[in-house]
Amino acid sequence: MMQSSDNILDGFLYLDRIKAMNLIEGIKETLSMEIRTNSRGSEYLEAVISTNDLELLHSLLAKYLGSAAREYGKEANRSEEIEILVDSLGGLQSGQSFIYKEEGHQVIYVAIWPWKSDPTKITLKSGQLRI
Repeated sequence: MMQSSDNILDGFLYLDRIKAMNLIEGIKETLSMEIRTNSRGSEYLEAVISTNDLELLHSLLAKYLGSAAREYGKEANRSEEIEILVDSLGGLQSGQSFIYKEEGHQVIYVAIWPWKSDPTKITLKSGQLRI
């Protein structure tokens, strides 16, 4: 029996949610962090981590999202939808990173915002978005 295209699409969206949840759970289980109150379980994570954990974070991101979309310090070509997402997170300044994986109409993302006021801390934002 064949599934309707809506059921197939729902299945892909479910798998994308699983990937995002696995990334967020992997980050929570692996890194030491202060989770901010606006985090939403496995759907959205906002936390403060130590720069000492940056290498470990990058290995997790490579596992779940693949390689970075751009080299550090270089401009990336992002779609309008991705630019709107970046802007909603506070924009992207020099020294900050935004890593994402786009599959179909879903985006799984991680924003890494080092603190200027305390170079030992990084704000991490991770979640998923339907575009």
